[in-house]
Amino acid sequence: MPDYQNTFLELLENLELDISKLYKLFTEKFLAHKQLWDELSNDEVQHAGYIKKLASFIQQRLVFLDEKTTKTLTIKIVSDGVKSTHQQTQNNKLTSINALAYSLSLEDSILEKKFYDYFTTHDQSVAYIINKIKRETNQHYQKVKNAIEEANKSR
Repeated sequence: MPDYQNTFLELLENLELDISKLYKLFTEKFLAHKQLWDELSNDEVQHAGYIKKLASFIQQRLVFLDEKTTKTLTIKIVSDGVKSTHQQTQNNKLTSINALAYSLSLEDSILEKKFYDYFTTHDQSVAYIINKIKRETNQHYQKVKNAIEEANKSR
């Protein structure tokens, strides 16, 4: 596998882990949505594990990575935003609604950047993993959107 593909996969895996850490911090800071944050955090750890599997499938030539126009810089920028938000949260600079809004934007940007559309395969089990990550990311977006709507109703 070319170095740039290794870098892409490492950054993507680390992004998922960073998002998990952020959501875990949200569970501690924003108890009203603790269950949501816990669930999302656990899913993100699982996604990181799937990316590790995808890397091994690339080595076996069961899946191909065509990162198209998304460059490693794009993932780094998203990751930097996650780390910055983590720091702001630690410093009590975010409210619960801010956390929800950031999460909605984050999940939406992952969907818009189509990070997981760059993997192609003819293997059913590999396709299942890729589609599972995409489906769960979309579900994250919907769950956070619903939580925002509920929070706005109770204001």
